[in-house]
Amino acid sequence: MAYKRSVYQKAKEALDARRAQADQLQQLRHAEVASRCPAVLEAEREMAFCGAELIRIACQGENTQEQIAALSQRSLDAQARRANALTEAGFAPDYLDAVYTCPVCKDTGTHGNYYCKCYLDLIRQTAKESIKGAAQLKKCTFETFSLRYYSDMPDPALGRSHRQIMSSICAYLRSYAETFPKGAKSLIMLGKTGLGKTHLSLAVVNRLLDRGFNVYYDSAPGILDRLEKDHFNRNYQDDELQEDLYKSDLLVIDDLGTEMVTSFTLSALYQLVNERINDGLPTLFSTNLTPAELEAIYSQRLTSRILGTCDILQFYGKDVRQQKAREGTV
Repeated sequence: MAYKRSVYQKAKEALDARRAQADQLQQLRHAEVASRCPAVLEAEREMAFCGAELIRIACQGENTQEQIAALSQRSLDAQARRANALTEAGFAPDYLDAVYTCPVCKDTGTHGNYYCKCYLDLIRQTAKESIKGAAQLKKCTFETFSLRYYSDMPDPALGRSHRQIMSSICAYLRSYAETFPKGAKSLIMLGKTGLGKTHLSLAVVNRLLDRGFNVYYDSAPGILDRLEKDHFNRNYQDDELQEDLYKSDLLVIDDLGTEMVTSFTLSALYQLVNERINDGLPTLFSTNLTPAELEAIYSQRLTSRILGTCDILQFYGKDVRQQKAREGTV
């Protein structure tokens, strides 16, 4: 349970940039004050001298209370003169203090013996920004999934309304995301286009990223394009291929069946699916195709491997995107 290495690296770089920005602003303000208020510099020199003397005394064992008390008072007096000089020159007393994004950890990322909340939030934010369709990810949560677009009229063939079925699927996926990875199985979402498969896939991704899991999401064409480039293009170096596709805590393959099917893609997809099954790592598929249509494209061997290891979630309803378009709410 950990994000991929590049996420931590990018978050650390963002944290370093915050500190650098705070340091740069502090230097600019110091130069501004120095040009207008020499008394501030004199007070700072006095403060620096007192600090150096206290260190020297401690290192040499000259631990006399009188010396320490005198230097401490001298430093406090210098700090007071500095604050007064700033105020008289029209600056706020804390104008020369560094302005950090996070005042708790001062943009170091740690607070005491723990990572600061700001750093953990930054890691989560970076992980979400690394997901394909990151803008869509922000909108697709369990809270924003609306059941009002699904009919509440009982379907005679199903014995329940489409809204009841979709409510059950949403509750199942919410529980899946909250309890992951305990007993996490692979999943496949079946149903026509526009029924919310991508929305709920991304809702699962959102929650797992918040919980600190390494999740990779992409369409089937995007994933197979990566595999094809890695296999055939000698100049293409994909350092994160294994980490994303083969080792991620959850791999989400959206729009299965929309990719161009070749002998290579069939072989590559089977290898990917089979290796994740053997390693006990779940995969979430979504497709507009029926099981029979999947088998016609991928052969019985691969289709059986997918359907035989997945919990099957059949989506019902009318195209939600078209309904939203008519309302003007897309």
